[in-house]
Parts: sequence; C-alpha cells; structure tokens
Amino acid sequence: MQVERATAYGERYWEPHLEGTTLHLGGLELDLDALSGPEPRRVLVYARGEEASLEPTDWLVAELLLPARGVEQVQVGEVVYEDEEGGTRVEPVYEARLQPLDLERVVLRLFPLPFEGGAA
Repeated sequence: MQVERATAYGERYWEPHLEGTTLHLGGLELDLDALSGPEPRRVLVYARGEEASLEPTDWLVAELLLPARGVEQVQVGEVVYEDEEGGTRVEPVYEARLQPLDLERVVLRLFPLPFEGGAA
C-alpha cells in the first residue's frame, strides 16, 4: 500500500496500520476486500472529534483509492442434460469471482489532523 502525506512540516496524522486486507486508521477498521470491487473506488475518511468516521464532517483526514479488481470465471460444477433420445450432455457451470485485491496498487492519502495527537 502506498501512503502519501499532504504535508507541511510538523503536521500530525493518524498512522495507518495494515493487517492482511484490513486497514486500521483513527479507530476505524476498513475491510479493503469488502470495499473494493470491479470498479475503482474512492473512500473518504473524516475526523469526528478525535475519532475517524466515514460520515462527512468539516475535516477530511484521509482519501483511500482502491483499484478495480478483475473478475474471473471459475468452474464450480457441472449440469447434466438429457436429450429426447436418451443421451446426456454435460456442461460446466461457472461463477464470476473477484480476483484478489492488489494491495500494492492501493493508495492512502493522509491529510493533517484538526487536533493534537497523531497515533490512533
């Protein structure tokens, strides 16, 4: 994951921590697998007092940019059809599944906190 800081010297930020595909930021746990999908997605994180929130407030503290995840067709079984002449035909059954999230393409932009205290 790429972390960028919109910075001026001495500003304070929440420190992100990534465990697997769960991003911890300002008290929030963001499941990047659940938030991402076949289209790119932008998730904004705001400060609500000293807590992080996905609900808009006056203070933006982070912008999370998730890349699009590819969709692949995976065979999950077979269907057997019988024709009128007593013969059978077997056809595969496919399911669309999202490819794993490429964490190296995830971008987290951090903006200064509106209060003193950076670690959360």
